Amino acid sequence: MKKIVKKNIGIIGATGYVGEELLSFLDIHEGVQVTYVSSFNSEGKLLFDVVKKYSNISNLKLENINNITNFDLDVVFFATKHDFSMSYVSDLLKRDIKVIDLSADFRFSDKSIWEKAYGTAHKSPDLLKSSIYGLPELNSSKISKASLVGVPGCYPTASLLGLMPIARYIKPNSKIVLDVKSGVSGAGRNSVEGSLKKDMENNFKAYSPEFHRHQPEIKSFLEENFNLNSNLIFVPHLLPIFRGEYITAYVDIEGFKGDLSDLYTNYYEGKTFVRVLKKGTVPELKKVQNTNFCDISPFFNENTAVIHVAIDNLIKGAAGQAIQCLNLMIGEKEEYTLK
Repeated sequence: MKKIVKKNIGIIGATGYVGEELLSFLDIHEGVQVTYVSSFNSEGKLLFDVVKKYSNISNLKLENINNITNFDLDVVFFATKHDFSMSYVSDLLKRDIKVIDLSADFRFSDKSIWEKAYGTAHKSPDLLKSSIYGLPELNSSKISKASLVGVPGCYPTASLLGLMPIARYIKPNSKIVLDVKSGVSGAGRNSVEGSLKKDMENNFKAYSPEFHRHQPEIKSFLEENFNLNSNLIFVPHLLPIFRGEYITAYVDIEGFKGDLSDLYTNYYEGKTFVRVLKKGTVPELKKVQNTNFCDISPFFNENTAVIHVAIDNLIKGAAGQAIQCLNLMIGEKEEYTLK
């Protein structure tokens, strides 16, 4: 019997919410083994002293990021904040280590857009053009050949999956209104375990009302891929729940005479993780929480399309999508461990 050679995986940011989700998927993935974990806040501790115990992942020491050169790795995940991975990715790529970055550092092809959104100079602008946007429903073939993948943010994932089928019918120079809502886990463990969880009990509110960094990510994607230069109105809100994300998009369309449900169903035919719901029904967060599914329901009112989208922000909006990318990059079935 031929011995399976497992890919050695590293996770930087292993003890955050997204890092834990990655560990859960990798724990049951027979094609890989986690051999390196890093955590800025828990450096030097053992993994299981910080997160739950896993069945097939060893109780590894949480390493300093600078020790990564001592490990033989095939793929490294960055589950970190922005302006961090860009300092390390170039050296990893030179060592033929593939990188899947869940931060914003390699989601943009234009460094000026990134720098305007995040307020700092990009340290590896030469890599931006070669990074592949990790949206498998659009870029699966490119991802399968990639060495560097920038996984979309949770809001862009849900928003773009909702907009892509109708994009060619969006009225030029019109407004796209995105009313977006997320559970508190999207803010990260430190914020939630600080004051946010208590603040949001029986509460609901908008945040970042003037500007959110996912807005230019969505806008630049639509410009590059669909030649759309629409005015994007993006209004994020916090829900008093831990996980889940709900998007309602309002778009003016022209030239479309068919059935929206059929358009969306045909567009996502064969796409395992996008479920276009039965006409007249709407997505529900409880039906996508703890899954990698994206549920979509489009409606039509005169010349306005109203699209409802629901995902789990930690899975389809982060770790699950990253595992989709991993599977494509190592020649595994895209849905492996995710269904």
